[in-house]
Amino acid sequence: MTTTDTVGVPTGIPPQASGLLHGAGTSAPTAVPDEEVEARVAAATPLAGPTALPPQVAAVEDQAVTATWRNGVTIDALWSIDETRNAWARIPGVGWRKVYNGRDGAFLALCTLAAQARQTGRTVNLREDADGMIHEIYLW
Repeated sequence: MTTTDTVGVPTGIPPQASGLLHGAGTSAPTAVPDEEVEARVAAATPLAGPTALPPQVAAVEDQAVTATWRNGVTIDALWSIDETRNAWARIPGVGWRKVYNGRDGAFLALCTLAAQARQTGRTVNLREDADGMIHEIYLW
């Protein structure tokens, strides 16, 4: 084999992804001080967006299922990793919350809405279920 035969051949070995399906053994974002996150958010310039305000949604509580509605909150950071449906959103004053990972379509839609909210700086209404995951996002 000549030296030209090895050009462009990867030398690293990819990480093993065993046991990472459906949230088992998944990673989580590293905690960052609020001051650092706020400084990064302040440095970003949000894009212009719609001016209509979303309707108010009441908290839903049931004995079997408890859901918490967070109205008028912002998403100031997002985190994801190369694992099956593993993404997190940071809500100021609340902390990191995992994005619902039950179905590909729902996961993609929620991540898209969270990214748009982060990029534009718009407030959202979101529903967090008893499992601690974000199941709904309303963005105007």
